Amino acid sequence: MAQGKNQQLEGGSELTYLSQKDAFLGKILRRIIEAVNTTANNAAVSSVGLFPTPPKVDSINVAGTFSSNTNIITTTSEHLHWTLEHNQQVHKGTQYFTEIDTSPNFTQPHVVPHNGSRSGFLHLPALDNNGAPVTYYMRSYPQTQGSDPSEPTVLGGLSNPTGIQLTGTSKMSLLPSTGSGTASTTGQQGGKGLGDVLTRPAPAPKRNVVQH
Repeated sequence: MAQGKNQQLEGGSELTYLSQKDAFLGKILRRIIEAVNTTANNAAVSSVGLFPTPPKVDSINVAGTFSSNTNIITTTSEHLHWTLEHNQQVHKGTQYFTEIDTSPNFTQPHVVPHNGSRSGFLHLPALDNNGAPVTYYMRSYPQTQGSDPSEPTVLGGLSNPTGIQLTGTSKMSLLPSTGSGTASTTGQQGGKGLGDVLTRPAPAPKRNVVQH
């Protein structure tokens, strides 16, 4: 039986035995195993188990003016522009995600995919439905198609997240998030990106409770 090591498929002792019995068959099997491993690596997935989780993002840069008194970055418009610093070794298949929430605890964040880009642009309303200024919070993380997402990097740090306020007059309160990937559709499982489970079952239908 084929075995695996370091996310790579191997023939193990069985392939050695088959190669001794039939050298031609052994060569074909070795080529097949090599092709499977090469295809998986190029796709940023693993032949065996999970692909290694990428290292976390180093830091987040946001265009605007920072006030240390309020721990708020104020932009010059309703366009949010940010870049990610990620000075680690990365795989070609690395994808980036940024989450935006009005809560510093990211209880129901909206997920913004970057694909392979380490910069993002987003138009957000400066005011809610009642005309009050909205403070946004941001965190980002990488993931590959075959790995778990890395730990999110929070703008300003986990213990004291930096808020973002935009300059403008448009009013809109954001709808509740419905999440991303195979995470729950409640939107309350942030930091999942593509997901950390292969398949998410469809939500069960709600039961009608009849009271007598």
